[in-house]
Amino acid sequence: MPLNHVALTVADRARSAAFYGEHFGLTERILDDQHLLILGAADGSELALSDTEAVPTDLPRTNHFGFRLADEAAVHAARERFRAAGVTETEWQDDGRFIRVQVLDPDGYLVEVYAH
Repeated sequence: MPLNHVALTVADRARSAAFYGEHFGLTERILDDQHLLILGAADGSELALSDTEAVPTDLPRTNHFGFRLADEAAVHAARERFRAAGVTETEWQDDGRFIRVQVLDPDGYLVEVYAH
């Protein structure tokens, strides 16, 4: 059974929606009310965003979620788009078996783009 969605608490839903729309294709507004914004992508992925006063700043470095891409070239292309947009990169791995880049979203959540 495939994973359908991730839910995050964020400081600014509009800012987060713009980030995930631009960089991850989550542009469809499935639900947008005073408590929750659910974004969707053409591939069926969904991301739920709810507001909070203070986003935790001390999450373990292993807490993240990822987007699997088709191949190594797609990961390299995503990395270049992140760099051009000024998105903060936290990790890069390319060991011939697994390739990934981890970046920070506007609230400091780790998001991974990978292929293997």
